[in-house]
Amino acid sequence: MENDGKGQVTFRNIAPIFYVPDRKLVLDYYKRLGFWCDYDMGFVEWKGVGFIVHERPTAPTTPNNHGNGGLDAFCMVSDIDMLFEEFKSKDAVFLYELKTNEYNMREFAIKDPAGFTIGFGK
Repeated sequence: MENDGKGQVTFRNIAPIFYVPDRKLVLDYYKRLGFWCDYDMGFVEWKGVGFIVHERPTAPTTPNNHGNGGLDAFCMVSDIDMLFEEFKSKDAVFLYELKTNEYNMREFAIKDPAGFTIGFGK
């Protein structure tokens, strides 16, 4: 949190925490996709958007309980087609590939080795 100079507190970002059985495996995956990864702290970032990966050997193998289409996080991006092609060229594992949803939003979602799912849309 920061103070905006007017006595108001502003938030800079939010970072969900993903508990995984093998942190290095998950961080290696995100690094391959182009994310910045801090292997000591478990931070994962892409141009100001990030999350934290903590290792817990007893972490569940299916992180979300939302069924087949459930997402653990969602990011809005400026160029969805470019990001999709970049991730595809780096062998991302997709929960679903680029599509236009019922709300006319273009989106896709990836799945990491621990089963966490992150959607991207524009």
